[in-house]
Amino acid sequence: MAAPSKMNVDNFKANFDGGSRPNRYMVSGILGPTGKQIDASTTGLLCRATSMPAVTVGIMRVPFRGRVVKIPGDRTYEEWTCTFYDTFATGTRAGAYNEFWKWNAGFNDHPKNIPGPAFAVGSGVNLDSSSTMFRDWTVGQLDMLGDTKRHVVMKSAWPTVVSEIALTYDSSDTIAEFTVTFAYDWLEGGVDLAP
Repeated sequence: MAAPSKMNVDNFKANFDGGSRPNRYMVSGILGPTGKQIDASTTGLLCRATSMPAVTVGIMRVPFRGRVVKIPGDRTYEEWTCTFYDTFATGTRAGAYNEFWKWNAGFNDHPKNIPGPAFAVGSGVNLDSSSTMFRDWTVGQLDMLGDTKRHVVMKSAWPTVVSEIALTYDSSDTIAEFTVTFAYDWLEGGVDLAP
């Protein structure tokens, strides 16, 4: 069977805009109670890898006469991960490892096993989204000119995991890095959802 006449390289090139590039992105947010901004002019440049978060709607499976009817269920949000280069820089270019570590420790102090002052309220904890412990974080895809074409905001994000920084004698020509895993309540997107 012959391929349709439109199935050729010239037609593909004429209808393809070059695609999005996975190495063109930006990450921004605020480091918990410190209020320190992470963006493209500061530590945001040190975010080596991340992803556009997945969007998931569960499936309710309802048996009916030997078949299963699939009905849209509840929305869930998986954790979001960023990998950062580690640095000892100070000031506005300061490495983020210590800041993420302190933010994470604010939820449960290491030696005392109690919430930190920014998270504690009376005998409970402050889960209010206006708390400085929960911050909005944004990831965006950029075009070849550096303009944001798509972005997603993770609302009320907080670091659940600040990974180890691997150290080894046999590593050379490498920059140390660490990963931060964020939980968040929901997404807001700069994605055009119009049909």
